[in-house]
Amino acid sequence: MTGESSPEQLALVPGRKARSSKAPKPPIDTCGVASVRIDSPVPHLDHPFDYAIPALLDEAAQVGSRVRVRFSGRLVDGYIVARADQGEHAGPLRPIDRVVGAEAVLTEQTLALIDAVAERYAGTFSDVVRSAVPPRHARAEAVAVGPTHWSATPPNAQRWSAYSRGAEFLTRISGTGTTRVAWSLAPATSWAADVRDLVDAVLSQPQGGVIVVVPDAADVSRMSKHMMHAHETTAVLTADMGPERRYREFLKVLRGGARLVIGTRASVFAPVDDLRLVVVWDDGNDVLDEPHAPYWHTAEVAALRSHLSGCHLVVGSVARTPSTQQWCESGWARSIVPTKATVVSHAPKVRALATEDAARDPAAATARIPHTAWQAARTALQNGPVLVQVARRGYLPALACQGCRELARCSCGGLMRQGGPDERATCSWCGTSSWTCAYCGDVRVRAVGVGAERTAEEIGRAFPGVPVLSSHAGHVLSEIPHRPSLVVATPGAEPDCDPGYAAVLLLDARSMLERPTLDASVSALQRWMAAARLAAPGAPVVITAENSLAAVQALVRWDPVWLASREITERATAGLPPSTRIAALTGDLASVREVAASLQLPHRLLGPVPEGVEQRGLVVVPRDQGARLAHELRGITSARSSRSGATIVRVVMDPASL
Repeated sequence: MTGESSPEQLALVPGRKARSSKAPKPPIDTCGVASVRIDSPVPHLDHPFDYAIPALLDEAAQVGSRVRVRFSGRLVDGYIVARADQGEHAGPLRPIDRVVGAEAVLTEQTLALIDAVAERYAGTFSDVVRSAVPPRHARAEAVAVGPTHWSATPPNAQRWSAYSRGAEFLTRISGTGTTRVAWSLAPATSWAADVRDLVDAVLSQPQGGVIVVVPDAADVSRMSKHMMHAHETTAVLTADMGPERRYREFLKVLRGGARLVIGTRASVFAPVDDLRLVVVWDDGNDVLDEPHAPYWHTAEVAALRSHLSGCHLVVGSVARTPSTQQWCESGWARSIVPTKATVVSHAPKVRALATEDAARDPAAATARIPHTAWQAARTALQNGPVLVQVARRGYLPALACQGCRELARCSCGGLMRQGGPDERATCSWCGTSSWTCAYCGDVRVRAVGVGAERTAEEIGRAFPGVPVLSSHAGHVLSEIPHRPSLVVATPGAEPDCDPGYAAVLLLDARSMLERPTLDASVSALQRWMAAARLAAPGAPVVITAENSLAAVQALVRWDPVWLASREITERATAGLPPSTRIAALTGDLASVREVAASLQLPHRLLGPVPEGVEQRGLVVVPRDQGARLAHELRGITSARSSRSGATIVRVVMDPASL
């Protein structure tokens, strides 16, 4: 044994460490600090973290860039939201691992909007940014896009002269400033043609961009057809696009290659340069509610964007929701409605069930197709097509026990339904066909709901020799020719027909009004008017509901603003939205009560009550305290998230269903 100690021997001596064979990493040259928001839905991580910017990434690491950073021992995605020469952290900072892509995908305006939406709905940056920025696609980034300088021809004010102060409003839209409008469509009018005039009023100027948000792809297609003259400066953003095409269209907007964006829900975040106008069509459509946290609504996000950027805002619909009517009554927005002369000359003749109908036909109150509706359809078929609106698709979408009349439910909890005339009743969840009533033991079933397919079958027998067309989810007809035919359609799937239907039958009117939701009457009127507006001027519209009902009266008078204003008054008496703001808290009983008790502002707690295996409580505050409520709930959920063992309480501001 030699007198020299080997490294292995030194390692055995207490207090001595072997020298590592690896050379230490050289220090990385840095050139500033980046504030990074990591892509994590955990509430207590919803704030910026400082990272050093390596000198090699100085040019690429710009505000709005996607990055990969090491957080808690693993690489995660994030976005740079700010840069500075020096950060607040006193110790050494971890460097950014790499910059993903060559684009700064978050503009200053988009960042501000994301923060505002997260604050308004008590959510997190991560929850909102996934809607604002589509996933990256490398091949799409390689496509070069240059800025556009296309301009439109100024529109003619004739169409908007049909509305009160419509021509004046069209002139305002073409200028700078902020004009906010709740717009109700005139009867027998194309909403897409009216929106085209608004868009052209902005695009006729040398600068300025427009966003048009519609509920679904069919409406996107309809709007795109009306804007074919602006095709070269238009970008389309929908959820059903492939990843590459969607990201390519997003980059076209980001790089200034499009002045007009037409899209569905998430397009309200599109990074349009010099945004001058946002149009949201059909704001009462539940498709415009984001189904994921933080559950924002498109019209509210558009309102926030108008407030932050100072752009014009138009929220349009056939009817009028209480929320947008509240904007008008508070003075935040103006109301644009058809003139009386327009209603008189363009509105259909609406006929509802009345006392004399019951005297003439005792079964009219319960008949699927009352004699009045049948007679109107028979006469109208001599002149053109007849539209028949039904509430649901399918054949017999709901069944009940023949013996005790209880809803027929499978042992798994699903409703029993029948898919066709020759099919057996099956469970809508598990597909089993064996069923026995849990209450009385009967095995016989009866129909309690009739779908579009069964209606088409029945009405086809009533009018032999007349073609029967069906339009519903999964099989939507965009338009039909103007010739005698019967068109059975579900709400939202009614095809266009130029110059209008010879008659419209609104079946299942009572079932639409009896839905257990706060907005049942407003939603029903929205669906009825959407179908009735497709009728030719003066054509008959028959609705299978009593004339005395408020929603039916609004349809007869073609006055949706009256119903919305009435709803606001009645809800204010009961302390319901929009006069109040409500937060739904869902979780276990102790946690829901703990979150509600942690609130500092005065509030009412309704419940909690069971909702499945969880409990749901509603926190109610005055409307002017809504921002404070959201802010406090955001802080409470963040603090609970950092506690070990704390259970999750889901927060939904202004829930669509109470």
